[in-house]
Amino acid sequence: MMQLIQQLAACKRYDFSGWFLAEASLCLEGEVRSISLEVCRKTERRAVLQVLGWDEGGRCRQSLTVLLVKPLSLSREIVSAEADGAPDGEVLWRHVFSDEEIQDYLAVSGDANEIHRGKGAVVPGLCFLERLLSSMDEDDLRWRCKFRKPVYAGEELCLVETAGGMEGYVGGRLVNTIERLSYKERVHDEINNI
Repeated sequence: MMQLIQQLAACKRYDFSGWFLAEASLCLEGEVRSISLEVCRKTERRAVLQVLGWDEGGRCRQSLTVLLVKPLSLSREIVSAEADGAPDGEVLWRHVFSDEEIQDYLAVSGDANEIHRGKGAVVPGLCFLERLLSSMDEDDLRWRCKFRKPVYAGEELCLVETAGGMEGYVGGRLVNTIERLSYKERVHDEINNI
């Protein structure tokens, strides 16, 4: 997965510093030989980027499609919200991202987004997914993650199981949802649904 993230971070065609990750679709089906990046759509406040990984036979084996949005303001107060209530379901995973962990991720991934810098930075959404993936015993997966609210360094993120996947909570507020996609769906074709 890190190869896909690094390719995404290497996009120099546009400056996405200050933008937030709103949605990510991820498909991992095996090893890849080459990787390509495409900016599929870009408007003033929204962009869809897609990274595809190809095997030796030219088959797409990995994909990462992201929807980035540019907020009207970077104020932390704007994204704070009332708690949605206690999460229901079995707790699958808990993690507190430290400032150091975020900086280590930024150094490896090449992500230069300003919102991930400094004390109490926004946790990179792909850092969260990469960390979650490394803690799971899944070789092949297809996920669609929707990021509803930012998670900040030092906050505990708690994932609970739902019927269709997982939900992430911080202090009782819903911050993200992860949907497990069926293997019949081609994740890299999901771009038309973003």
